[in-house]
Order: sequence, then C-alpha cells, then structure tokens
Amino acid sequence: MVYKIEIEMDLCIACGNCVTECEEMFKIVDDRSTLIDGEINEDNFSIKEYDDISCGIDAAEMCPVECIIVYEDDIAIN
Repeated sequence: MVYKIEIEMDLCIACGNCVTECEEMFKIVDDRSTLIDGEINEDNFSIKEYDDISCGIDAAEMCPVECIIVYEDDIAIN
C-alpha cells in the first residue's frame, strides 16, 4: 500500500499538535506545518508519500483546523 499525506498550508495555524504527535514526519517552518522532506506544490500543499504512516493518522486527527489529509492508495482515510 502507498500512503500519502497532504497539508493544506494556507489553513494551518501552526498549533504544533502534529509535531507533538509525530515529530518524525512534521515540522513547523515559517509559522506553518510542513512534512519533513515533503514537496510543496503550486496550491501550497506540502505532500509526501510513505510506505508506513505510523503516527501520521494520529497527527491528522489532532489538527484543530483539519488541514492534514491522509490517503491510502489515493483514497482519503481521515
């Protein structure tokens, strides 16, 4: 299975919940959450694919503005 996480950075309020839940995947840069080693596309989404999302789902669930979306085989699971 292929997992993908997207962060809609324009919605992010940099509360830090995602970093607290999953510091190996998320970091705060310029007052926005971003994925470590992720790409930022033209719509200002931070995106990265993973073989294992471990704590990524927990991080998405802790986001108060719901700007983190987790996909499994291109289907949103949160």
